[in-house]
Amino acid sequence: MKLSKRKEKILKAVVESNLSSGEPISSKAIQKEYLPDVSSATIRNELMSLEELGYLAHIHTSSGRVPTSEGYKKYVQELMPTKKLTTTELATIQSNFTNKLVNLNDIIERSAKTISDVANYASVVYMGASDATIQQIKLVSISARSQLVVVVTDMGAISEMADLGNVSEEDLDEATKIMCKLFVGKPLSALENRGQIVSSELLKYKEIFEKIIDTIISRDDAIKKFRVAGKEKFMEYPEFEDITKLKRAIKLLDNSDELLPVIANDDDIKINIEFGGTAENPDCSIVTATYKLKGDKTFSAGIVGPVRMDYAKAISVLKEVSDKIKDITDKE
Repeated sequence: MKLSKRKEKILKAVVESNLSSGEPISSKAIQKEYLPDVSSATIRNELMSLEELGYLAHIHTSSGRVPTSEGYKKYVQELMPTKKLTTTELATIQSNFTNKLVNLNDIIERSAKTISDVANYASVVYMGASDATIQQIKLVSISARSQLVVVVTDMGAISEMADLGNVSEEDLDEATKIMCKLFVGKPLSALENRGQIVSSELLKYKEIFEKIIDTIISRDDAIKKFRVAGKEKFMEYPEFEDITKLKRAIKLLDNSDELLPVIANDDDIKINIEFGGTAENPDCSIVTATYKLKGDKTFSAGIVGPVRMDYAKAISVLKEVSDKIKDITDKE
């Protein structure tokens, strides 16, 4: 719904006041601080109208108004100005990505901490195992019917015992060479598409390869990267002085099953905002972005904070960190 210019100004005033103070604002305060040319009575009428539309709410009958999740959503989508990061904030991001990051695990750890430190909210960073690039495959005989399968990727290693049957050392060495030839340099997801790979060598060891690949796929969760930083940031916001809300927010960050559907998507650096978080946790908002990295890897990051979040800053932080990550991965 399109609001009148006056309603837009009043909604913007309520949101920006709430961002700054965390407190309700009255019609008199709006007049004094934001709209001196509009009467207090007119502002009261507009506030009631915005409340009826679902953009504002009363905390108490006699108090001023605060934005609802819908009010923040309207502000972000139509009224929010872009926000440049300060020189100090930009320098912090730059310095955190200056030192060489040797693998994706380093990038994930550094990104989560940087986003949380600069945005001053909790952060979540995720990269799925299927995006990991295979660097080495090794098959090691442990006993007559027991072998160790080791797959080294740029996100970590998977190791798992497998029963490949009575396989000779020569066949195991040959199978290792063929597996490396076919899959090194490819993502783990290529293993699931092994039917597309036509090779007479592969057919010769078909039964062994099927067992090896099934073993690897069953353990690809071992290198999924899900990092959370800044849980303690919740305690800096008055919304979470209520211990029940604080526990609920911390639980959200600990629950990857609840967070992953929100932060992981297929869009390239498309900013998405869940106002009021999830159905189970309406006290938090989640700002997310997904980055496409070199080699078709998908890297998702999110900022989790109160509904009264500085969304403009959160978006700027995610975009700035994405630029640094892309610079690093493009040079590899």
